[in-house]
Amino acid sequence: MNEEPGNAPMFQISHLVKEFNTVHAVDDVTTQIRQGEVVFIVGPSGSGKSTFLRCLNLLEEPTSGEIRFKGELITAPHADVNKFRQHVGMVFQHFNLFPHLTILENITIAPVKTGRSTRKEAVEQAETLLRRIGLYDKRNSYPLQLSGGQKQRIAIVRALVMNPDAILFDEPTSALDPEMVGEVLSLMKDLAQGGLTMVVVTHEIGFAREVASRILFMDKGKIVEEGPPAQLIDHPSNPRLKEFFSKVL
Repeated sequence: MNEEPGNAPMFQISHLVKEFNTVHAVDDVTTQIRQGEVVFIVGPSGSGKSTFLRCLNLLEEPTSGEIRFKGELITAPHADVNKFRQHVGMVFQHFNLFPHLTILENITIAPVKTGRSTRKEAVEQAETLLRRIGLYDKRNSYPLQLSGGQKQRIAIVRALVMNPDAILFDEPTSALDPEMVGEVLSLMKDLAQGGLTMVVVTHEIGFAREVASRILFMDKGKIVEEGPPAQLIDHPSNPRLKEFFSKVL
């Protein structure tokens, strides 16, 4: 993992609010994510973690506040959201692979359609990544023929083939059988150690302790506390954190 992430924040979030029918799912959140950081967002169910993550790449439109990506205001009315999303990968809980496309087609469709790569370049990179995760022999298979852990690793490769500046992970292991969780976490750990900027919503607290450079603890739409894992998980000072970690660890 990068010991000294770059000086300029990749994401700057200022007074972010997301309301659903007067409920503040995200309530006045201000923070920043620097290049090379691996930021884990933890907290109880319904605390706003996934909504905050989805606001970061504008899958949810913020009610108010600002998000800047590499200095550019992406919440501005005329911001080019599609161009911005080419730089920020997203890995969902339920894989979101196209069932009618092969694994190779699933991985290469976005970089070719957006012009990030030629078809030849995309295929070469996809095949390199598939070899790296031990799934090269599945390149002509369909999603239905893969296990949950394999599908999620393919979803991560699909994000990587766009050469993103950052990848957002929304509870990437919560839909998996327990024995498949390890293979996904192993790939994520490799990416973190390679210096990729990652923002991860998860209930895997042990994994967060091992991999995160910083943890944000959210409750009721707010960031209650943030800091390095050793501080937040092992020595929480806030009573709400103590209560939460006593139940999940």
